[in-house]
Amino acid sequence: MHKSVFTLVSATVLALAATGIAVIAQPTPAEAARKEVQCTGTDDATIINNAITASKAGDEIVILGRSVTAAEPAVCVINKTIVLRGDRTYRGDSRTGLRIKQADSVNLPALLASDTWDANQAYSGNPIRVERLTLDGNRAKNTTGTVGLMLRSWGSRISDIQIEQTSSDAIRLSNPSKNGTTIDSATNTMVNGVISDVYITGSGGAGVKVLDPDGGVITDWTFTRSWVRDSGTSAVESDNAAGWLLSDLHLYGNASSALDLNRCFGTSIQGNYIEDFGYQATTAEAWLYGIRCVVQEGATTTISNNKIHNFRDAGKTPPTGPHYYYIALDGVDSGAGNVVVTGNAILGNGTADQTGLQYEKKSGASLTVVSTGNLVKNVTKPLVKVPNDTTVTVNAGL
Repeated sequence: MHKSVFTLVSATVLALAATGIAVIAQPTPAEAARKEVQCTGTDDATIINNAITASKAGDEIVILGRSVTAAEPAVCVINKTIVLRGDRTYRGDSRTGLRIKQADSVNLPALLASDTWDANQAYSGNPIRVERLTLDGNRAKNTTGTVGLMLRSWGSRISDIQIEQTSSDAIRLSNPSKNGTTIDSATNTMVNGVISDVYITGSGGAGVKVLDPDGGVITDWTFTRSWVRDSGTSAVESDNAAGWLLSDLHLYGNASSALDLNRCFGTSIQGNYIEDFGYQATTAEAWLYGIRCVVQEGATTTISNNKIHNFRDAGKTPPTGPHYYYIALDGVDSGAGNVVVTGNAILGNGTADQTGLQYEKKSGASLTVVSTGNLVKNVTKPLVKVPNDTTVTVNAGL
């Protein structure tokens, strides 16, 4: 195909030249290459990292694991972090066909990580794509600090992967680098990424963590069509949810909250199924959320068509002491927050101190909520406004 197109273009150039029309010759574009990397069971991390170092922008790095038995997927066992350069695709041949597993007792900071995180740069990396593989944190033999996928690259695409048994977060989008260097927000951001069709299970921390303590850097991402179960903290914890779309997620069995989101600004939360959040709470001072948004002034946030349930599953019965909020909005920063909450279905389990909808001004000047068409059942308090005065307005819209 390449040769045929180039021949056609060359013929056109010659024809134009024959008419006297000036033609500027175009260089032949560099072709991206598929580079296969074969793990051997001996220092697989070095083999993979060397192949990445030797690659060029546009390349697809296909990682081939070492087959242990016919009944098990091919595996690469790593004792160093795999550093992902930008403008490249990283994949296995299938999600169930390649397992990248942390070796025993190495407690890596991350299994895979963006290059600018590893190199402590003050900017985000170029886009990467990671797909069609499984990351195994080997949590039983690595008990502290391992993140599955450490992202510090804008415009990235993460799809069709499984992440399991990490001692820390399964996926972390991180403004701070390895040594704590932050992205210079005056000149750089980390935006416009997509995480989709991902299955996360058994992480010691959050399923997805957005670490952006200074704010304004990690915005406008999409997290969709994915499953997060049995996380040690929350399914999704975010310092910065501005411009994010969180949709069509199934979040279940997570020890703390399901969606715990700061800086909601033009945020869309829609079509998610949440169940059995907060089941590991043991103290009466715990606050646990199905969906929590700390609302900033400005662009309206929408929360629609979510199903939030808390059943009494065997072994995961929520205790009666903590405070459960199925949808909670907190105003912030002396501003006027605006949120639409519509078409959500909330089903509690009848234990004490459960609130279906809580709209609280907190440090904001006011909070206006269009709240309509929500089903709220089997909770102690269906709707609470705090304070119950004109600074918190709840209406059905037009």
